[in-house]
Amino acid sequence: MKNKGSKLFFILCYLTGQIAFLFSLFFRNRWSDFALGFCEGVAIVMMCISVFYFGWCIGKKQNPFDLK
Repeated sequence: MKNKGSKLFFILCYLTGQIAFLFSLFFRNRWSDFALGFCEGVAIVMMCISVFYFGWCIGKKQNPFDLK
C-alpha cells in the first residue's frame, strides 16, 4: 500500500480493537451485558479488519507498521 493514510487507518483499527477488548476485560463485572457485548463486538470487527491488512502485508512481504 502506498497511501500513508490508509496504512495509518489500519494501524488505528488494530489499536482501537485492542483497547476495546482491554476495556471489556477490565469492566466485565461492572458493565451491563449490552455494553459488554457492544464493546467486544467493536473489538472483534476492528481486529478482523486489521488481520486482513496484516495478511496482505505478509503476502507482499512488507512491514505493516512501517509508515514510509
